[in-house]
Amino acid sequence: MKDAGRLTLEEKVGQLFFLGFQGRLPDYETRAILDVIRPGGFLILQRNIESFDQIYELNKNLRTIFPIEPLLAVDQEGGRVDRLKHIFSAMPSMAELAAAGTAQMRIGAKLIASQLEVTGFNVNLAPVVDLDLTGSIVAERAINRDPNEVARLASAFVDELSKRNVVACAKHFPGLGGARTDPHFVLPRVDRTKRELQQEDVLPFLRLLDEAPMIMVSHAHYPALGDEKPTPASLSGRVIDGFLRRKLGFDGIVIPDDLTMGAVTTLGLTPDLFLRAFEAGNDMLVFSQTTPLAEQAFKFIVRAARTSAVVRKRVDESVDRILRLKSRIEFSPMRYRAHLHSRITRQIEKLRSGVTRLQIHQTVGREQ
Repeated sequence: MKDAGRLTLEEKVGQLFFLGFQGRLPDYETRAILDVIRPGGFLILQRNIESFDQIYELNKNLRTIFPIEPLLAVDQEGGRVDRLKHIFSAMPSMAELAAAGTAQMRIGAKLIASQLEVTGFNVNLAPVVDLDLTGSIVAERAINRDPNEVARLASAFVDELSKRNVVACAKHFPGLGGARTDPHFVLPRVDRTKRELQQEDVLPFLRLLDEAPMIMVSHAHYPALGDEKPTPASLSGRVIDGFLRRKLGFDGIVIPDDLTMGAVTTLGLTPDLFLRAFEAGNDMLVFSQTTPLAEQAFKFIVRAARTSAVVRKRVDESVDRILRLKSRIEFSPMRYRAHLHSRITRQIEKLRSGVTRLQIHQTVGREQ
């Protein structure tokens, strides 16, 4: 892998982009944009996944498409956010695994890591460490209401992923537990006090600082953290550079949630908005769609870096973090993949049956 000092400015800025695309393969127009940006990572969604062999081949092709191997990411949480359920078997949610206990959480995490390893992914945009607060938009995906319990179980999840050389990404900093509206459509306002945020919502992230190499920042507004004007945390220098970087001391990779979500796009889709996201402290910019807008954002940041020593310094810092992480990821082609596919599927079905039996037992116990 090239070291940062040998990269052109364009190659460096390309490393700052995490891009998704439509279809089973990038089409001609998408490929033309990808050839300009040469992104540092790809985000794979349900729409890109057709079969076990197809997704492996797609990831294999994406891995070799550019000189610098990309991060290959998927949201594989289980439950409602289970991108691989159609090619393996439906994975219980993290909430269900958490309710079943630490051992079941570890088994679930181990199976998710195996799924990703055998299909060629190296990043899982999980675990969700938001608190399960009353009315929360992420209640179905949250582990627990108790921040200490969330931290303990999330740590077990991250540990199992790391054993399989899969990078974990804790989300959504500084916590979406207090959000009541969906950031896919609008900008949520989280009215938790500064004390609640620092001592409760942030605690799981704090415990994972040395374990999770990546943290995703939410698209919610947190007035208690100093942004009086409605501002997504993902665009806030106070939240990312001030709080996460300087106060908490996180030196891993920071990414925002998808920048094409309504919470951000309602502010206006202009390239300077994405420069703002980078200057706030994000290392990589996530676009679930590869469109001309992503290309405009890339060119805008290249121009800004050419004219500003401050932006160039920030680019170098982020690229150094990205390449450092990539240097730790080893890919080995899997042998006996069909056998592994069948075995993982059976193990997931066994896990799901065990979790279901436990749920029935717990329900009966409460009713008696």
